[in-house]
Amino acid sequence: MAISYDDIIHTDFSVLETAAKSWESMGKTFGTLGGQYRDHVRAAVDADSWQGAGAKAFGQWGRKTAAEYDQAKREANGVAALFRLAHATLEAHKRAVEKARDDAKDAGMDVDSRGHCTMNLDKVEAKKGKNVADSYRGDKKAQEIAEEKWSEVIRKAVRETKEADAAMKAMFMAEPKSPERGAPGGFNGAVGDEALKNAAKRVAKTYNSIRDGDTPSAEEIHEASLLSRGLDENPDFSRTLINSVGGPDGLIKVHNRLDDLAYIEDPQHRKSYLALDKGLAVNLASATKDPKTAFYKEFQSNMRKFGLEKYDLKSIAKMSGDSPDPGPVRGYQSLISLMQRSDDDFGKKFLTDTANAIRDAEDKDRGGDPDIWDLSGNFNSKKYAHFANDPYDGVLDVMSRQPEVATAYLDPGEGSKNDNLEYLLKDRDWKNIDMGPVGPDGHDPDRETAHSRRGLAHALEAGATGEQPQHVKEPARLHASHTKAEARVMNQAIEFLDPGQGGGAIHPNLRDPIANALADYATDTHRTFYSADDIRDDPPVSGSENDAQLSASPEKLVRVMRGVSESPDAYSKIYDAERAQINQGINELPDGLGPKHDDVVDRMRRAGAGMGTMEAIKEDIVGDKASGELDKIQWKSKIKYHVIGGFLTPVGGGLGDPLQRFVDTWAWNDANEQSASVKKALDEKNTEQWLSSDFQIRHMVNHWATSSGYAEDDSGVTTLKSREAMGQRNDARRDVSQYLK
Repeated sequence: MAISYDDIIHTDFSVLETAAKSWESMGKTFGTLGGQYRDHVRAAVDADSWQGAGAKAFGQWGRKTAAEYDQAKREANGVAALFRLAHATLEAHKRAVEKARDDAKDAGMDVDSRGHCTMNLDKVEAKKGKNVADSYRGDKKAQEIAEEKWSEVIRKAVRETKEADAAMKAMFMAEPKSPERGAPGGFNGAVGDEALKNAAKRVAKTYNSIRDGDTPSAEEIHEASLLSRGLDENPDFSRTLINSVGGPDGLIKVHNRLDDLAYIEDPQHRKSYLALDKGLAVNLASATKDPKTAFYKEFQSNMRKFGLEKYDLKSIAKMSGDSPDPGPVRGYQSLISLMQRSDDDFGKKFLTDTANAIRDAEDKDRGGDPDIWDLSGNFNSKKYAHFANDPYDGVLDVMSRQPEVATAYLDPGEGSKNDNLEYLLKDRDWKNIDMGPVGPDGHDPDRETAHSRRGLAHALEAGATGEQPQHVKEPARLHASHTKAEARVMNQAIEFLDPGQGGGAIHPNLRDPIANALADYATDTHRTFYSADDIRDDPPVSGSENDAQLSASPEKLVRVMRGVSESPDAYSKIYDAERAQINQGINELPDGLGPKHDDVVDRMRRAGAGMGTMEAIKEDIVGDKASGELDKIQWKSKIKYHVIGGFLTPVGGGLGDPLQRFVDTWAWNDANEQSASVKKALDEKNTEQWLSSDFQIRHMVNHWATSSGYAEDDSGVTTLKSREAMGQRNDARRDVSQYLK
């Protein structure tokens, strides 16, 4: 069977279908022979013409022979069913591997025989445009992140194929139950008798022994893990497994016990226990895909009860160290911890129903208790990453892996009837570390964890962009398209994140994901920065259903951008996206246009407005009296690479790459204070000049002019720089400064 990427790609699994047909043909033959035996041989024996002991003995054997024909037919059909299941399962996994490979190639990757991806910048440029390719050329780290991302997509598909292969082998090798009829040691019709359900019950036996405090053998754990992962795509198997462990209550208890074994009782075998828990998670995803089934309805009904029950979890109590014992955990905290281990998608309704049930339990306006998830102790350490102490934030994180689900859940709708995003951004109590009762003065001493709102941030990014959350250092999509629902999510996020006049901070865990989302809307925000495009009377979301445009309030947009820009990576992401829009606009100008042509003037004005907006935000951050000087220095140091590196990369005449490498060296050494000579060559004065919008705008216009056949000191070019582009730069800086006062 297939064991590697190359094997999977080149294996012809149709041999399994051929085997299934052969066994089915055999089953038909046994059926025909059995019928003939009953019609002719048994009929003659059963006649009254033969009496006595011989007839009685032959009658007994005759019945067994007839039963053997039945068992032979059922065994053949059962084996055929197993072969057909193996063919369907492995063929589907092969297609998944091929799709992962093809998707990687579509993203501009070369894929070798091991499934490892290497970025081909020529392909990236051909498929996504020169600006995207140049972004990768200027940021090797982003290139490595993208390569690893696609390599992992292929590895995951290969891994799942190997798991399915092993599960099929385990099913074929498993000892079936003895047949109720037939000769001892004869044919066994039980081979095909609900094979999947029997396998599920065998796996459940291992899970139940763990739940009840036993520790199964390594062989039992290995087999259960293989079967649970390999057969998870079959909902009958998954539902039987979950019912056999006791539904929601048993599921929670099994998961908690596996956590205790992995982190407290037997950590040397942690990987085995976590693999078993992951198997349980993917079976939960499979079992709950179809919301119309009786299983689904019963599971959700029972989960609303057991999700609020309290359960012991030793791994949390003992890992709290010097902190107080956090006490028992709620069922939903365990359920979401389990769900986070799945690498398979959950059904849309299951995710939304689960999120709604969690909100119902905590939302005071819905009769819930805002402190229901509170636990004492400190959950900031990485050692608690496996535990969803905040199940609402946790289920949002799971939801972010399926952007269409995140969009639907957060979309306020045409009439803003859905208030999920409003509740999460404005009304929710995020303090889940219990520090004592509310004081007489109304002060709540409870605290948030360090990872608070990360699930919300990821879901918001996915919901607004229609894409899975990305690393903040990955280049933004150029001219990304959005549905109206996605644009409504983005617009409402801007509305509720706006800190108000004077600006203010946005929660640290929201900054990078919100910047990713804003960068995805750079085509729309670029228009917002230009005062000549007065969008104040435009609807917040316009355009067609699948190509919507965002018309955010300039004041609110700028204040949100200022808030997220406390993170230098977030500022750089938005800056790079805006500059990419500027470059794209200028590159699209037809040849032969002069510096006074309306289209040229318009593009340069827009460029000036964009650069002026970004500079005003930068000036507000470095001029913030509330920030320490060291923080300002570090912030400026971190944006140097993005601003200057991005500026130099597109330079023609063979200068771009050498200069880029020089900046790489300078930025690294400057940050580590190791090279006085490099720091002297690129002193603070030069750095400030390169970081200024004045310098970049002049360079931009000059570069367009010379490439269009005009001298830099041509009167038309001079006017284009000083009055048009710089004039809009000055207007934008003035307006933005007013928004941030």
